[in-house]
Amino acid sequence: MNDFRIPPVGKTASAYCTHNATKGVILPAESRHYARLECADCRAFLKFLPRPENVERRKLNSYKLAKLQMHPGLNSWERDFVASLARQGNKFTPRQQAVFDRLCAVYLERGAA
Repeated sequence: MNDFRIPPVGKTASAYCTHNATKGVILPAESRHYARLECADCRAFLKFLPRPENVERRKLNSYKLAKLQMHPGLNSWERDFVASLARQGNKFTPRQQAVFDRLCAVYLERGAA
């Protein structure tokens, strides 16, 4: 790290911080990020923390994604789309989320009623 507490290009502060204690610092509401994780001892930035509503949505998406993967009524395009989401991980683009929500409404909520 240099005198400005900025790690060199390609390195993160966590590569230099040897402390084990961390703390989350909630950022102002107008900030793009919800909170930051930093070292409790030297205050080195470690990473940004997701908003609680995003964490909850991603958990729910994971559950619904597993249910959709097992649904027998999906056509081949829908099955391929759901498989691609499963390979991608838990962060969907807004368009992917819209299509995913529509599939859930058609195949999961309709079947539950």
